[in-house]
Amino acid sequence: MKRRIKLACLVLSVLITLTACSTGEKTALDPKNPVSITLWHYYVGDNKIALEKAVDAFNTSVGSEKGVVVNAVAKGSVMELEKAITDAANGVINAEAMPDVFSCYPDKALEIDALGKLCDLNDYFTEAEKGLYVEEFLNSGRFDGERLLILPIVKSTELLYVNKTAWNEFAAESGLDASKLGTWEGVYAAAQDYYKWTDAKTPATVGDGKSLMGVDSVANYIIIGNKQLGVEVIDGKNQQVVLNREVMKKIFDTYYGGMSLGYFNAVGKFRSDDIKAGDLVAYVGSSSGAAYFPTWIEKDNTQQPIDFLALSYPVFTGGSPDVIQQGAGMSVINSTPAKQEGAAVFLKWFTAEAQNIDFAMTTGYLPVQAGAYENEAFKTSLETLSAGTAADQNIAKVYEIALDQIMERETYASLPFKGSYEVRTTLEKSLTAMGEAGRQNAMVLKEQGMSEAEILVALDLNARFEEWLTVIRSQLDESGIAYVEK
Repeated sequence: MKRRIKLACLVLSVLITLTACSTGEKTALDPKNPVSITLWHYYVGDNKIALEKAVDAFNTSVGSEKGVVVNAVAKGSVMELEKAITDAANGVINAEAMPDVFSCYPDKALEIDALGKLCDLNDYFTEAEKGLYVEEFLNSGRFDGERLLILPIVKSTELLYVNKTAWNEFAAESGLDASKLGTWEGVYAAAQDYYKWTDAKTPATVGDGKSLMGVDSVANYIIIGNKQLGVEVIDGKNQQVVLNREVMKKIFDTYYGGMSLGYFNAVGKFRSDDIKAGDLVAYVGSSSGAAYFPTWIEKDNTQQPIDFLALSYPVFTGGSPDVIQQGAGMSVINSTPAKQEGAAVFLKWFTAEAQNIDFAMTTGYLPVQAGAYENEAFKTSLETLSAGTAADQNIAKVYEIALDQIMERETYASLPFKGSYEVRTTLEKSLTAMGEAGRQNAMVLKEQGMSEAEILVALDLNARFEEWLTVIRSQLDESGIAYVEK
């Protein structure tokens, strides 16, 4: 999406404002007899508080005027929410009744829609209203070409996070520039140099270099890597998996080689934990996780402050600069006309610029309407973050890069199909397991005195790649998911 689209969205916003109060429209809502809307979500902490504040504001304003009362219910984690939704939709004994609105990812929407439970939101949003949203964000909730089953609430992309303090120390001696981190090949080479540089710090102990790089979502790494190189590994249009050997080999070699030789690593639950522990200098992760990037690290049993650097997501050489766009939206169930309309009224209000900017900036996500990025409230929020605490300043820096990616690069979310979530899991777990096995095998070979080149030969990346594909095929066959090889 290009920046000029935002002007068109702003014009549409004005037109909607001018026509929103037209009379004569039919409505199932009655302010004298308010309809109660139950909303299930997975937000916790500050996100949960922000949502509850928004719901309260709606109930005492637009909700009161139109006759809609929303009750937000936290259902725990995403997995707990999805189980509750699935049980309710299938009428499992002792399951709760279905909510009227719920946080939803595309894979779950497909499952619930197959049971005839989801409402097509096209019935409640005009073309002008839909035109206000960032097109790619809205399209991620479309099914069967046009049916709008999920409305985007907030979104995120992925960036490269760097401990600037550690990087600058390395760069000063190595002569490397951060621009080298713009490609995956550059990241790999920099990680290799960093490992050798740190290894040389302790000449008495050979092979104890440190890792530079980590990957928070291995599934996203595989999916967007394929897309950058011209392949949709999760092919929702044809409801199959596409295993392009040349592309998958490049993705495999980078991750497996990096993990095996210690250039890459994954120690804690999240890569931000590894930054804090001093186990990594950089990682790729969600823009919504900016608040979790540490402002200090543990070194020599002391807390040492660190500076922060945010960079664009790396691109495979020769590929297009595609980046992930992700984040759950909200779906509405088929119920009564009043409940469906009431749910739509809330969602329109919640995703309108004023409310959505406040919620997104509180939670570290991106607003979903294009005009929000030209809104003075958004700019003011960014200025406030830039002048705030070290953590706030980190978030502001991330927004600068994330916005550039959303506006200037192609954002991508794979189209789901039945079983596509299992595909993500298969890709993630299989490559993660291969990387960890390679690391353990390489450690044994290091102890035998082998050089890095000799270790790579001994590991036999070609054989390990074939092993990875065999695992993927086997699990896809077991799940009954179609795939093609090219």
